[in-house]
Amino acid sequence: MSRGNPNMGNRTAMGPGGEARPMTSVSGAGYHGGIKDSRNFDPLSMGKGKGAAAPLAEKKDNSPEDHAKDLEKKVHRLMEASAIAIVTKDFQKGLEKAKEAAKAERDVVKYKENNGLVEQINIELTFSVFFSLANAFHRSKMYDDALKNYQTLVKKYKQYPQSAWIRVNMGNIYYEQKKYSQAIKMYRMALDQIPSTGKELRFRIFRNIGNAFALLGQYQDAIVSYDTIMSGSPDIHTGPCG
Repeated sequence: MSRGNPNMGNRTAMGPGGEARPMTSVSGAGYHGGIKDSRNFDPLSMGKGKGAAAPLAEKKDNSPEDHAKDLEKKVHRLMEASAIAIVTKDFQKGLEKAKEAAKAERDVVKYKENNGLVEQINIELTFSVFFSLANAFHRSKMYDDALKNYQTLVKKYKQYPQSAWIRVNMGNIYYEQKKYSQAIKMYRMALDQIPSTGKELRFRIFRNIGNAFALLGQYQDAIVSYDTIMSGSPDIHTGPCG
């Protein structure tokens, strides 16, 4: 968060992996020596007076709820793959996986609507998918598409605690486009949503605002922002030697 670099780290969302377990052979188990018909081998007389054991019941097809969960797992895997690709700076792959995740999430919603599971639609998953896609567009420098997705999130999820990060990310995009006035507006809107307890984040946003004012040549406004940081959390980047 030094001057000229507004990127505050976009969140991305990881998932646990499974581990295969080895199978143990049982083909040699049992004892058949001296027994003419191994089918009659019953040392504990468990079968006297009883008929043959009932065959194991076949596993039934998954219920709609189970199938919906499987579809959601696919969405999580795709978002995880997107996040990993972006961290490794393979932005094209990250965007492709984010798009696949968005399509898979729409399939989940459609499936639930068609199977009487509307009340189980996962709003948080929808939010995460939109956020992941917007971030992937941003990383790929497709700013218009990123802003479009962030704006959709802002309209639909105003009360989400993560909504402040949406404003910050939108501010970062405007900053990168050298649209400093719009960046300042977004940063200030983010400040309005961040509680006073989030001091670290608030000071980082104030630094971005100060940098944007400085680049606009509005030095007095920049000083006000920097003074706010120095009075609460002074650092070398904000101070006179920064």
